[in-house]
Amino acid sequence: MFEGQSILVPSHEVYGPVLLAWALGMLATLLLRVRFDREWNLTMWTVIHIKRVWQRLSDESARTGGTMTSHTMGLIAWSLCGGCWAVAQYPDIPAGSGQVWSGCAFGVLIGLIALIARTLGAWLGGWITLEQTAVKRGLEIDRHMRNWLLWGFMVLFFLFLIRNPGFTFEHHPFHAMLMLWWAWIGLKWLRQLQVVVRSSLHFSWGIAYICTFEIGPTWILYREFFS
Repeated sequence: MFEGQSILVPSHEVYGPVLLAWALGMLATLLLRVRFDREWNLTMWTVIHIKRVWQRLSDESARTGGTMTSHTMGLIAWSLCGGCWAVAQYPDIPAGSGQVWSGCAFGVLIGLIALIARTLGAWLGGWITLEQTAVKRGLEIDRHMRNWLLWGFMVLFFLFLIRNPGFTFEHHPFHAMLMLWWAWIGLKWLRQLQVVVRSSLHFSWGIAYICTFEIGPTWILYREFFS
């Protein structure tokens, strides 16, 4: 009688992968706060007190555990965004959360590609300009800013849960996440420009770096996947 018809799955089960990413983000945040004071403080200061970041970076070296935790948080942010993107792309998901799992995995893949490309590009820029200090500071700022991106996405998804306890597909947080992402990008570019000025890097090299390894990849990513 019902052959050929999709079996509808409760919407809260479809959002299961996104909820898992949110929970992992919370655990990673707690780990960062409890175990890695330096990484936590630098993340806070990157947004609210950038001058303290310059002082701390010159005094201490990053701990591997804190660095890896922050990188993981950045990937979780992309996973969270990818899952919400999948729901926005397929609002009538009929048979489960397979597309959402794929969206989360796709988000992690994009995050990894962006991380590798930015790291290689930054070190290439440092090799060309012989400004390794500026490169190190730029990569640190990028890492700390990705923690803030995760927290922003987590807050938006939490607000979505409060406003939509039934997990309705008619409303999803992806478009709000996209707007937050653009605001985050603007602040990150500002901080990277401050790195250029702080490091006394030749302004033309600084602008070339930001355009090539920040603005260019961001525009390609938006045009190919989010436009």
